[in-house]
Amino acid sequence: MAGRPRIVPSSGESAAPGPLFEAEVAAAPATAMPRARIGAAPIALVAALVAAGLWGAWVTKSVLGGHDMPAIAKVQLSGIVGEYVQAQARSATPPDQVSAETRAFMGEIQRNLEKRGAAGQLVLVGEAVVAGNVPDITADVRREVYARVKMPQAATASGADVMGAMRAAMGGQGAPQGAPLGAAGNAAN
Repeated sequence: MAGRPRIVPSSGESAAPGPLFEAEVAAAPATAMPRARIGAAPIALVAALVAAGLWGAWVTKSVLGGHDMPAIAKVQLSGIVGEYVQAQARSATPPDQVSAETRAFMGEIQRNLEKRGAAGQLVLVGEAVVAGNVPDITADVRREVYARVKMPQAATASGADVMGAMRAAMGGQGAPQGAPLGAAGNAAN
């Protein structure tokens, strides 16, 4: 059948199918060919590719964005240190102990910020942040530092010698700076 030339009808002849078409229809098998079965190997290959894709997505998420810690954050160190200094000034702690506790407190703040830096977090001092939506981690730092260094408790005793010890620990020499409020030359007379 494939060796016979096909006759194209001319303008006067009918375009109805002729014996060539009937022969092709008669030669077609009466039953459909059986479907090929899919083996276990292609199914396993597809399943492995899907699993590898899901694993790759999970690894990418874990590596790039799975941290609870923001990449850039700010901290209000002046607030934390000021709070601690005021608490020490109101405590009845002996001056030598105040100096040691203040050094421990400042060291713990330093260790906390170094740990955050080593983890890849950029920490900005809050006073240096002009604008933007940089997360504030002051409460987190305060909580972590006070978990290691206890907050001084207020006392009813005079804080004059505690203030001197605080000034010595912070770099002063224990003498008040400037004239007392109400002295000559001050505006609060």
